[in-house]
Amino acid sequence: PVPPVELLSENFDLASAPTLPAGWESGAYAGNAGTTAWILGIPTGAATGPSTAFSPDNCVGTNIATNHGFDTDIWLRTNAIDLTSYTEASLTFQQFKEIEDVVIDLDYGSIRILDASDNSELAVLEDQSVEGDTNGAWASYTKALPAAAFTVPIKIEFRFEADNIDNFAGWYIDDLTITIPAP
Repeated sequence: PVPPVELLSENFDLASAPTLPAGWESGAYAGNAGTTAWILGIPTGAATGPSTAFSPDNCVGTNIATNHGFDTDIWLRTNAIDLTSYTEASLTFQQFKEIEDVVIDLDYGSIRILDASDNSELAVLEDQSVEGDTNGAWASYTKALPAAAFTVPIKIEFRFEADNIDNFAGWYIDDLTITIPAP
């Protein structure tokens, strides 16, 4: 079979740390304490994070050299992606996560589809459901994009939120692709 076609492929290795790849951006929502940021670089394995990127050298992660801080609400967004000529596509990336996972949980990640023109929310892939851990290893994530992703140029937003009780390694992302089925 013919393999899928990659419309976006980012392994973070061509960017000069800590600068994100062209078109990518990061920031914080109101209420963020400023103790955590999405950082591009070589993970150090400090605390409990990964000792290497999935595909060395770089990945992007929350406070890449230490645990995430308290009262965190930060976002990472891809560059604009135009899928309006397509009807199906998938998001795939490698993730390393160590995020508090308790019954009354206030530490988690979310993945949202945004309108690239104004960053308004079009759809949600994961709503505060990225939590727990990947047992000290990188793990693959793949999900089909919803119909809203094909209506206007989009961005993918990775949002990480944490309370003020415990902090862990956080969330690391590497080798992100958006693919369409082979023609």
